[in-house]
Amino acid sequence: MARSKRTLELLAVSLLAASSLWAGVRAEKPEHRSLMVVPDGPVETVFEWARDACAKNNVPDAPARAFRGASGQVSLVVSHNDNRALVGPDLDGVRPKCSMLYEGKRSARLSDFDDLSWIGGVYTRDGTTVYALAHTELRGERTPDQCPAGRYSPCLLNTITALVSRDGGQSFQPLEVSRPPVVATLPYGFPTDRNGRVGYANPSNIIEHEGWFYAFIFADGYKAQRRGNCLIRTKDLDDPFSWRAWNGTDFSAEFVDPFRQSVENPGAHVCAPVAPNAIGRMIGSMVKHRESGKVLAVFGDRRRNLEGRWVEGIFASTSSDLLTWSDASLVMEAQLLWDKSCNELHAYFYPSLIDPGARTPSFEDIGERGFLYLTRYQLKNCAVTWDRDLVRIPVTIQVE
Repeated sequence: MARSKRTLELLAVSLLAASSLWAGVRAEKPEHRSLMVVPDGPVETVFEWARDACAKNNVPDAPARAFRGASGQVSLVVSHNDNRALVGPDLDGVRPKCSMLYEGKRSARLSDFDDLSWIGGVYTRDGTTVYALAHTELRGERTPDQCPAGRYSPCLLNTITALVSRDGGQSFQPLEVSRPPVVATLPYGFPTDRNGRVGYANPSNIIEHEGWFYAFIFADGYKAQRRGNCLIRTKDLDDPFSWRAWNGTDFSAEFVDPFRQSVENPGAHVCAPVAPNAIGRMIGSMVKHRESGKVLAVFGDRRRNLEGRWVEGIFASTSSDLLTWSDASLVMEAQLLWDKSCNELHAYFYPSLIDPGARTPSFEDIGERGFLYLTRYQLKNCAVTWDRDLVRIPVTIQVE
């Protein structure tokens, strides 16, 4: 990786100060606030769109995900709907590879669940077979007579589908099963009675915990489905229909495909958001801390600190069981994507924590140090353009 000397000057100056001054609400139990993510170095540019893009839409439009193939090469996935990766001997040496890992078929038949897909989470044990959860958008405005609104957001149904690579992560395909490999979709068919997007979106990375594979997905509110982070799990990554969601009591919520199944009780096939007061915004990634065994999640948010000031930036939360999470602690202040203030040159989103020295092929663990990866948007006339970079900031994981 050719490291840029550019740094986010205002951001870099404030990183440590922002973290040390944060006085947000703390969890009552000490074990819920034992891990802190502390920036301790300058911002590095990993992928600079103006220099490295293979195509105009070759941009980091999802959290960075890393895995190590059987050959020893490391892939750092940079997802848009034409998914590509940076590849190299290690995370410091990854460089753009222009061949596509996966691209959906843009099918206008929504029941195919094969329109546009972003690789959101990856998992491998052997570096040869690599599983992935994909954020798959069904764009109803492109299907005749499907969506009266005729516009992107009110015609967007987000779903989660399953992909797999059998060649060490060089290419991905939908998991071959008897029907489209749908992991999660709403039990309501294609909703047209709404003003914005609905469904399940932005899967986190996959981690193994006590014999199960877990991931978070983000649900927008619609009818019986409440808005927030939903936790799903399976023991069989080869079976996309085996994922079950937390329903507030146990992991028995089964997603159904309303294009193929009659749904008598939709409320039984939605998930219950986990710890909405602690992690109300979309989780960018989660990692297992090697020393403590706890799970650490990062996400973007805007919260009020104890002094009454609204603070916007990247936050972290800790859990022992993936269901109970500590109140958020500030990692760094930053303008987030949804604000796009004209007073700032950049906005940020899609955080992920990755340790170059991870001991698992999917980089699902972290030690005392690692990197916080972020998408940096270069704003033009207060708006987001294709000009967006992948950057990273060295961090220390402190145990309190």
